Amino acid sequence: MVHMTQRIAAAGARKHFASLVKQSARGERIKITRYNKTAVVLIPKRDLEALEDCEKESAAQKKTG
Repeated sequence: MVHMTQRIAAAGARKHFASLVKQSARGERIKITRYNKTAVVLIPKRDLEALEDCEKESAAQKKTG
């Protein structure tokens, strides 16, 4: 699956936060920048769940490894 990634400055994100949340919920990853460097990222819930699953698998492998 291809994910679209949008970059937006923190000041703009503050003004358009509700819209950015809706976009992220629809599957878009949004990088919020400060001083032209990524500070935080809004990701869809399914992406977070996938990351959490990877963390659980990694922790389980470390216990058995």
